[in-house]
Amino acid sequence: MFWNRTKKTTDKDQKSEDAPSEQSGNNAQRDHRVSKKIPLSFLKRLIPVSNLSDSDLQQLKFTLSQHKPGDIIFNRSESSDSLTYIIKGQCYIEASNGSGYEVDAATFKAYYPLSTDLQYQCTAIAKTDVNILHVPQSILRNSNTNHRNPLLNVTDISESLKNNAFFHAFCQHFRQDKLTIPSLPDVALKLRTAVQKDIAIKEAVKIVSLDPVISSKLIQIVNSPLYRTLNPITTCHDAINRLGLTTTRNLVTSISMKNLFKTTNKELNERVHQVWKHSIQVSSISHTLARLTKKTNPDEALLAGLIHNIGALPIIIFADSLNKNEYTSVEMDQTINALQGLLGNFILKKWGFPKALDTIPMQTENWYHSVGEKIELSDIVLLAKFHSYIGSKEMQNLPSINTLPAFKKLGDNALTPDMSLQTLQDAKQEIFDAISLFGS
Repeated sequence: MFWNRTKKTTDKDQKSEDAPSEQSGNNAQRDHRVSKKIPLSFLKRLIPVSNLSDSDLQQLKFTLSQHKPGDIIFNRSESSDSLTYIIKGQCYIEASNGSGYEVDAATFKAYYPLSTDLQYQCTAIAKTDVNILHVPQSILRNSNTNHRNPLLNVTDISESLKNNAFFHAFCQHFRQDKLTIPSLPDVALKLRTAVQKDIAIKEAVKIVSLDPVISSKLIQIVNSPLYRTLNPITTCHDAINRLGLTTTRNLVTSISMKNLFKTTNKELNERVHQVWKHSIQVSSISHTLARLTKKTNPDEALLAGLIHNIGALPIIIFADSLNKNEYTSVEMDQTINALQGLLGNFILKKWGFPKALDTIPMQTENWYHSVGEKIELSDIVLLAKFHSYIGSKEMQNLPSINTLPAFKKLGDNALTPDMSLQTLQDAKQEIFDAISLFGS
């Protein structure tokens, strides 16, 4: 287990004054909770609990329950008043279709909640002696609205970054207003501005034709399997007429993005290439998921996927201004992980992107982000990002997909955990086509 020295033995039969006075069925027999004061250092490891400020965490009330091997920790369809974390032992999570997986308190998976719903979607069974930490459901709402900003507020800097000299140097660089913000090509910016004024297609053609590379790439895309054009299109006018102004605007911006992911430093250029490659992958999956689920516009989803990690660029550009011996790759990676969401939002606001897009970088940094019951563009990109890690070494550090609010918004007829891999396999060619178009 990853929390034992801070825990005290409790009487399993003692009821917490914060626990419900009445509970139904088997849940009443097994869920005996006791109030606990949990160390702040431990709480700051939990996801998304760690998104809250220290003062907010200190005000929350936590309870602990203990379970023997074979005990049902919670049953599918029962109501829930908390996020549940396993802090000792091993349990088995069983879905409605009979499939399941194990969670061990000694692994990174235990930093994520076993359940996040007001109604349990799975059944949890203790395999060994198990301790469960119950965290108030309200923290999900708070973690989505209270964004910590270590760029501006030193109290928001996590312990893992306290000794990161590169991180502190970059933050100081930002506070001194010396940040180098990448610029979109004039064609992309002019077209985005013009489309807002409800221009005609011929005006859009004039703007796009100013850049022959973008114009030819647009024709190539409209003739690709992504759009399945019956008759080949050979002119910029016909391409824009076929796509429409909004899709053209999004695609031109997407095409322009590649020019930003470059640096003269050979080693840093490899890091930039990795960022761009991942953005293409997330973008391609976003387009595929949007098309398959019919919940959002696929072309907007494609652009949203491409910009989701744009905040990494200023950090790499900053590294390019330093001597190689002034930082390590680990320090740079930690800084990117901590700041790219905030920086992405900052850049997209500077570019004049609408809120539906400029908040994407921050929203896809939080697996438990959710606003309302209707699926949003950010939900599609978040799911695409999750799927991009399937089969990679990062997969072991992911939460269970059925605990993600974005996943639940898709409904019963869209995706299930078992269908995720098959869905990506079925759409493999479409994803390959998108990667080929935007990666070349």
